[in-house]
Amino acid sequence: MDTQKTLPAAAGDAFADVVIVGGGGVGSAVAYFLSALAGRALRIVVCERDPSYARAATCLAAGGIRQHFSTPENVLMSQAGYDFLLQAPHLLAVNDIAPDMGLKPHPYLRLEAEADAALVREQAEMQRSLGATPVILGRDDLARRFPWMNVEDIGIAVLGGAYEGVFDPQALLHAFRRKAIAQGVVYRAAEVVGLRMAQGGRMEAVCLADGSVLRAGLIVNAAGARAGAVAAMAGIDLPVGPLKAHTFAFQAADPVPGCPIVLDHVAHLNFKPEGHLFLAASPRESVLHGDDDYDVAPDLFENHVWPALAHRVPRFERLRLQRGWVGHIEWNAFDGNPVLGPHPACANFVFACGLSGHGVQHLVAVGRAIAELLVHGGYRSLDLARFAYGRIAADAPVRELV
Repeated sequence: MDTQKTLPAAAGDAFADVVIVGGGGVGSAVAYFLSALAGRALRIVVCERDPSYARAATCLAAGGIRQHFSTPENVLMSQAGYDFLLQAPHLLAVNDIAPDMGLKPHPYLRLEAEADAALVREQAEMQRSLGATPVILGRDDLARRFPWMNVEDIGIAVLGGAYEGVFDPQALLHAFRRKAIAQGVVYRAAEVVGLRMAQGGRMEAVCLADGSVLRAGLIVNAAGARAGAVAAMAGIDLPVGPLKAHTFAFQAADPVPGCPIVLDHVAHLNFKPEGHLFLAASPRESVLHGDDDYDVAPDLFENHVWPALAHRVPRFERLRLQRGWVGHIEWNAFDGNPVLGPHPACANFVFACGLSGHGVQHLVAVGRAIAELLVHGGYRSLDLARFAYGRIAADAPVRELV
């Protein structure tokens, strides 16, 4: 276990050059990249209300990384994430101890209806132009490759290839955190309950639940599903909030050889092999929930998930449910894409949130991009300006369709 640097509980008006609200996957990625770029020239403090990460979205995520997206920037962010995961044992080593990200190549298979075939082909061509290797499969091709699958209602499928797979999101979060601390970042176990404004429209400080105040040169909102609530503390409307996402682990009675990670947009289901088990995820819910709602819907698996699984893979009619759990997606209700960079009217309040269910595969790229923006004044590795907050005020959504 790493030794957490702390500030005294009654630190008063202590100061940090950068305060990061939220120490989960995105916040810790920002902390790592920022401290790597700036060295110890900046005093960086991460405020995380639950340092156990028991309910952190990153730790509850299934841990897949893919290139099936409709937005080019999302394809590029996945590629950047996979590249980093390959190098992570070296880059995130502390005291010569290299973390294991558990990265394993594994292709994704996207299933769509015939009505969406033209759009699917267009998106696959865009992905190829960026270096991805999607393969279009018709119904007959699909049946030959995966004879255990019911393909009667499938119009078109896309099988991914390189730079897709699974990894351990919890290991990545803790590796980022340990390395950030080794680079001088301070993690404080504290909940941000208010933001204090200075004259001229700039943020001056964060107010913490223990009654202390931490003055800040810059504040990064990486609060995940609570990002909208944090923005509201400053009177800013940010359409990001928690959506419940159920995951179920089950054991199949009959083997399903060569099963890819399946994004079934026809039966509205995702599933993948996980060791001797399978994980199945139901569609995200369409309404926002309170950030304390982690209750598993009692009949969801039996009434929806299991029938959908058995429809797509008849062998799944015989299975044994092991457990189910709920994680929260930091859903951007505006367009399902991240919100990155400073607020137009408050330049020292910076967004790193709204990743809308793609957080674990894109947090590397987002962390690096925000660090570059703060240190260099602009994006260097990937141009993510398209995800600026200004698109919300301008009612110009950049919709992610996959």
